[in-house]
Amino acid sequence: MMLNFRIATAVLLSPLLLSTSMASDICAPIEQLGTPHLDRFNYYTSMDVDVDSEYTLKISFKHDETLPFPSDPAAQCDPTIVPPEIAPDGLPYFAFRWHYKKVSEDIKKITGIDHISIDWNPCGHPPVEIWAVPHYDLHIYRETPEYRTCMTCSQPPGAPICNPAPGSQTTASGLAFFNVSTIDGDQPINMPAGFVTGIEHAIPLMGGHAWDHEQEPASGMDWVNPIWVMGPYDGGIIDYEPMIPVGFCTGERDKEFSETLSYEGQTLMELPSMYLVEYDGTTAITTLTLKGSSAEKALATQYKSPKTAKTAKTSKTAKTAKTAKTAKGAKGAKNGIGKKAKSGKM
Repeated sequence: MMLNFRIATAVLLSPLLLSTSMASDICAPIEQLGTPHLDRFNYYTSMDVDVDSEYTLKISFKHDETLPFPSDPAAQCDPTIVPPEIAPDGLPYFAFRWHYKKVSEDIKKITGIDHISIDWNPCGHPPVEIWAVPHYDLHIYRETPEYRTCMTCSQPPGAPICNPAPGSQTTASGLAFFNVSTIDGDQPINMPAGFVTGIEHAIPLMGGHAWDHEQEPASGMDWVNPIWVMGPYDGGIIDYEPMIPVGFCTGERDKEFSETLSYEGQTLMELPSMYLVEYDGTTAITTLTLKGSSAEKALATQYKSPKTAKTAKTSKTAKTAKTAKTAKGAKGAKNGIGKKAKSGKM
């Protein structure tokens, strides 16, 4: 049974998550959200808003080579081996490493984003047949860290997922993980067409996970480009993220991947309409660019500057618009997503 497989492998997810003995209506200590800064990643953000109140937000970080990286995944990433092998940072290799920081007030008012969490997964995470390779989850949260501490649920013994069995969730916070607003049957609202929410992918303190399964790589070894994931919770969207394999954000080659995004039944108008992930092989910096409509156009008008207005008219913006148009193929028209990938020369 697929559910039993997910639960058996979900123990990869880590000791950072709630204990199964914790009551589901109790908020967790905020320390369980991980390290409350992003200093180790050379992290920085910047934002421009154009004359039409469209934002461009850039989030940059650098892979930290001192983070644990398994040399023997078969042994170091196997949670059934007791005791597990401990990494140099004192945690099992298969544990999550979460790091987060709040964005500026201007960015929050324009984009609806509250904080960024750069999460390193040395062994990946379930579904293990796809995502069990080292990668980053660049979670972009719309709610505060304090709010997330109360996103608790009842969990199956030995697994850090929210128990999807009928009747298992008896509190408002636990039930919220399985409250996904939909239209036209099973299509979640405020998500691209074709996104699927798996009931076994709800994680305490984080939310649900939904993506287009047609975009999945054949296996983890075939995973090359970022993939867009959205996090439903309590009928809304708690976060969204690009999952980025470590091979994309390391090495000497420049890399680039972009997608245009459209949403079914959209009510959150500030959700990004496109994203671009770029890796600079010279600086080793990975930059995520989000473009979308301002959540507060009045503030956007106040925030923009003559320089920003001029930037909005440059050929680079025109080129981006053209790229988004050409990237949107027949599949993109069907699924609400168009994509483009580019790898630099050796």
